Amino acid sequence: MAIDEHTRTLLRERELFLEGADPTERGIVRPAIAHSWKRSLMYGLEPERSRPTFRTDTQSAEQLLTVGVPVVESKRSALVDSSSSLALTDANGYVVARWVEDRGFSRRLDQHDVLPGFSFAETTVGTNSGGMVLETGHAAMVAGPEHFFAESLQLTCAGAPIYQPNTKRLVGTLNLTCRYSDTSPIMLSWVCEVAAQIEQAFATMAHRHEQLLFQSFLADNRDSRHAVVCLDEKTIISNAAAARLIGPSDQSTLWEFAARSLDAGDTPGTTTNTTVSLAGGATVDVDVLPVTDGSTTVGALVRLKMATHSSRGETATGPSTPLGNLVGVSPAWRAMCRAVTDNSSRALLLTGEPGVGKFAVASTLADASQTVVVDAVARRTSGTEWAQILNEAIDAEPELLIVRHIDELGFDGLRATASAVAAARSAGVRVVATTSASPTRLSQIVEWFDRIVEVPSVADRQGDLPLLLEAVSNACTPRGMRVHWMPDAIQALDRVRWERNVGELESLVRELVAAGNRQYVNAQDLPINYRVQATRRQLQGLEQIEAKAIMSALRDAGGNKRAAADQLGIARSTLYRKVRSLGINIESTNF
Repeated sequence: MAIDEHTRTLLRERELFLEGADPTERGIVRPAIAHSWKRSLMYGLEPERSRPTFRTDTQSAEQLLTVGVPVVESKRSALVDSSSSLALTDANGYVVARWVEDRGFSRRLDQHDVLPGFSFAETTVGTNSGGMVLETGHAAMVAGPEHFFAESLQLTCAGAPIYQPNTKRLVGTLNLTCRYSDTSPIMLSWVCEVAAQIEQAFATMAHRHEQLLFQSFLADNRDSRHAVVCLDEKTIISNAAAARLIGPSDQSTLWEFAARSLDAGDTPGTTTNTTVSLAGGATVDVDVLPVTDGSTTVGALVRLKMATHSSRGETATGPSTPLGNLVGVSPAWRAMCRAVTDNSSRALLLTGEPGVGKFAVASTLADASQTVVVDAVARRTSGTEWAQILNEAIDAEPELLIVRHIDELGFDGLRATASAVAAARSAGVRVVATTSASPTRLSQIVEWFDRIVEVPSVADRQGDLPLLLEAVSNACTPRGMRVHWMPDAIQALDRVRWERNVGELESLVRELVAAGNRQYVNAQDLPINYRVQATRRQLQGLEQIEAKAIMSALRDAGGNKRAAADQLGIARSTLYRKVRSLGINIESTNF
């Protein structure tokens, strides 16, 4: 690598940044690079240790390869007699194809794992052209010392995004890589031109695939009394019978089931059968047939029929126990709905993790005008005063009395609540209390309730995430506007551990759509911390031992980072760096 003054300056800025300096202060490092460096640290990466991760599955990039390879092959002559390479990555940053003519440069790239199957997403190796393109959606060039990954400091790469023209979704990147000493400003414009040609090829192929979907639909829709849907990730064609069953959020659900079924290895002409719960509450049996273009699967033909084994009381229009405008079709949600709407229970205790919606569930059990709410958090009073508050609420003879956060009460407050439950029974008032604590911690009061019902967490509500996202989006956006949550965003969010459950999900949705100008939400639109959680790798071997040692030291030190670092024999800055690298959340861990 040629060490000229500019290179020395960049290397010095990189070292200062890794020591804790802000790379934007002196204005030497380009803003896009500085922001990428910061994101790389946020992902918990280390320049010397982080390496590309490997996977063998390339099915998700099948369409990108089908379209992109012929275009790049037509440009391959430009690589002859040059120490450079072209590489395609998918939407997750995995290299799916590489072209290089210089054998020496090819061996060098092999040593850096620039090979099909390896990930060069920012979350894996930090700042590089492909990773930046996936993060920002814009073309990017990273020259030598601007890389985060130490092994890439002698390379320059220029990357351009590849968008699917119809859906405007980012499906991959095209990257041109050369030695740092061969860096040329024309690299970025050339790779953008080739990427644009790939997008044009996508447009041509998409039109053909839509025709194939429509032809498959027409061929199967002979009996319009049976529900038939033909779809892919972006297109859905349905007959009237299917339209009466499926709702706006069901396309992603049906496509996920269909794609999973087809990925299982079924051959064209065979069918698979499974059961799916739709947003409207219907449970349907699903037959899936692949729609193919030669040897490539381009979509699915789905036949729907009401499940003969649906739970008693459930119909095509929804579950038998709806709760106002609350949504959910998962088994855990349905079981909870049936339990709380059982009017034989005059005293009900709702438990569950913080943010699952216990108060929202309780509020649906009676008209707002006939409901009185008292909150133990808002009324921090003595046991005598709390008893008076409850008695006044019962004297108002509401249809429903909701007592929130009873886990915040002391012994006297709990005893007063138990007496109030008994008094409410006598007055014909139904009581619903909520708690985030385990019922075993409230042993002196639980016996006064007819039933204890747990409101399921988001993690326990398999299949409800698309419905929750749509419901919260509708509440946050102007009337008449609809926000579309794309499958890659839903898949990413499905991997997130929602510490505050629905409450946290609502905060995220408001952050993304409150401005009212976002109609489509892709995975790349999600805040960085959620993308980090969704892509957090599993720790292996020595990393697991390191993580356990750090957690033990933090626990022994009561969460004191300086004491934990001293116990481990490392500097506190090293402790913080290892915590980021291993993905340990020291802010939310109880020691």
